[in-house]
Amino acid sequence: MGRINRQTLTGRDRVCWRRRIAAAGAGAVLAAGMVVAAAGPAAAGGPPVLAFSPSPHDYGQVTLGQTASQTFTLANSGGSASAVLTVALSGSAAFTITADSCTATSLGPEKSCTVTVQFAPATSACVAAATASLTATGEKPAARAMVSLSGTGAAAPHLYWATFGGTIVEANLNGSSPQAIVSNQDEPRGLAVGSCHIYWADQGSGTIMEANLDGTGVTTLVSGLTAPFGVAVDSSHIYWAEPSAEAIMEANLDGTGVTTVGGGAIPIGVAVDSSHLYWADAGPTETVPGTIMKANLDGTGATAIASDPNHPAWVAVDSSNIYWSNLAGTIMEANLDGTGATAIATDPNFPQGVAVGPQ
Repeated sequence: MGRINRQTLTGRDRVCWRRRIAAAGAGAVLAAGMVVAAAGPAAAGGPPVLAFSPSPHDYGQVTLGQTASQTFTLANSGGSASAVLTVALSGSAAFTITADSCTATSLGPEKSCTVTVQFAPATSACVAAATASLTATGEKPAARAMVSLSGTGAAAPHLYWATFGGTIVEANLNGSSPQAIVSNQDEPRGLAVGSCHIYWADQGSGTIMEANLDGTGVTTLVSGLTAPFGVAVDSSHIYWAEPSAEAIMEANLDGTGVTTVGGGAIPIGVAVDSSHLYWADAGPTETVPGTIMKANLDGTGATAIASDPNHPAWVAVDSSNIYWSNLAGTIMEANLDGTGATAIATDPNFPQGVAVGPQ
């Protein structure tokens, strides 16, 4: 286009000039110094640019036996089509594609399609976190997109308790449908629930026991104890009291590495949080007050944080308070440092266990 003097254009010339500007397209530099900007998301003929959304995606915690689904949108923001697409899912078998409008299609510029992936954790008693990758690949080298998937199977919460008759009972959280899932135990005293197993102290046999959450796979983790009481568990260890040995014991979750990490005259109840171990020491005689003890998880730094003349027995802890029962039939509450101890409930039938939750 030659130089144009807009001041000398006739009406007919002006119409022609405007048409020539429109025909010049993106980036045309006019004599008057004007630039017509490119239109559209990308220059025609540019490579395809594929992306999934949302990306990445965590299905969160899904109850065993149930499912969760997510639909992912695959969009092409590039300047040319992807050519024929192939969609694939790799990783845990807990993830499956249930709907797919992308496979065998060519995704043009500014076009999209969808893929739905279902997460269905297995119905076993314990399932670790699962991961997978959803990919879409076109025939053109640049046409590729990937989204990372994750999810965790979780057993539905249940209520568990041990009986003097030697059974471990499971029920719904409202107490309905109770059923004995473990039998023929010898005086179980104390029960704890981890992410994959239940644990109990079997006083009569001097053992620490483990079973799957449904009661199957009963296993002796630790044997040769005198009369274990109380059990607590965290993500890596199990803890219990051994009153006759005046000790608080620790072991790995498989029962190995048994170690004494604390003690007292008559330790009974044990509790644990993310950073500390707690236990109730009933005291050596009726005239000596018992104490609530607190220590680091390895037993170091053990300190008496509260005193109770009525001899504390069982103990529980949450994110802000510690609770214990005593031989006067009282439930006590205090701050995690032991201050502010207050009687919050009484029961003339002498409560034998304390728990708080869910947490």
